[in-house]
Amino acid sequence: MKTQKMFNLFGCVVLISACAGTAFASYEKCSEENHELCLNGVSTSVTNGASLRSSATEMSEVARRRSDQADAKGGESVAWRGSQRGLAAGDEMDMGGSVFGIWGNYSYNDFDSDYSFQGQSLAYDADANRFMIGIDRLFAGRFLLGVAGGYQSIDTDTEFNGGGQDSDGGTIAPYAAFLINDYFSLDLSGGYSWTDYDQDRISPVDGTKIRGNFDGESWFVATNLNWFMAVDNFVFGAKAGYLYTEEEQDAYTETGVSSTRAVQRRNIDLAQVVAGAEIAYAGAGAYEPFFMAEYRNDLSRDDDNRAGGLPGAFTSVRPKDDDEVQLNLGVRYYTTWGVIATFEYQRVEGRSHFDSDNFMFTLRAGL
Repeated sequence: MKTQKMFNLFGCVVLISACAGTAFASYEKCSEENHELCLNGVSTSVTNGASLRSSATEMSEVARRRSDQADAKGGESVAWRGSQRGLAAGDEMDMGGSVFGIWGNYSYNDFDSDYSFQGQSLAYDADANRFMIGIDRLFAGRFLLGVAGGYQSIDTDTEFNGGGQDSDGGTIAPYAAFLINDYFSLDLSGGYSWTDYDQDRISPVDGTKIRGNFDGESWFVATNLNWFMAVDNFVFGAKAGYLYTEEEQDAYTETGVSSTRAVQRRNIDLAQVVAGAEIAYAGAGAYEPFFMAEYRNDLSRDDDNRAGGLPGAFTSVRPKDDDEVQLNLGVRYYTTWGVIATFEYQRVEGRSHFDSDNFMFTLRAGL
């Protein structure tokens, strides 16, 4: 009996393994060997809406963060924050209305989608690397003026057409803030970016590679009303703001053996409202851990999916959702020589079939 049970168990294991192997072997996706499974659509038809949203959101935060830091240098908050870390008046924490600030930022952002339409996957996975540097000055203790420059590179794999898209380019972004009083500030930022796109895909006709190259230009404008208050060892903040961004992409003609197309000049845009709150703990010596939550709602969003060449039946290339919550967790480290280092992790929640994780590191110093 025992031998029989062992034999039956062994048979079940073999059967399950065989079934699993069969299921695995039967799974096929777009590739040169299985080119008939590839959609005849370019990468921009699916990916560019999320790329534009991700880039504009990060760049538009520059002015708000710098005005928040300037808030902490005005009125009673100077003495409070300085006393927490043993800094004397005139150190970097107190710009005194005449000291320049210089900063640098690096971020790595991984975002992806597993959206499908009519049983067909439109999934993609993207990795973005962004570098930004900036310099600003606080005039008369109330007016902050600055300018930032940056470089961005995004590498995207598109499963639905067996290809991908690489983009890289630069950004110039001036910003300003007005410190209304010890608790409120108003900031304004804008920016212009230029981007080069290279993409490829697999022809659904014969499995050969099809390539395309084009340029894009984008701009954004953002404004926020910010509130700041220090209570005991805690720092509280809140914001309400607006963001608008738009990108123009040049027309181009693909190159390849078959299934190539001419893609017309296209435009994508996004308008958002945002509201958020932050809490930080300043009683840990040189370290200041913080948590932030922001709600973003798309007032309008034009991804212009028809320009990408997908079949006419694809009336949607993304979910119909229009809002998200961004959660930030990080820590600031205040040195005794006037340099502040910030480590931060951001997570986007609430978008259907979409995930985004962002890791950021910032250094700021007074000159």
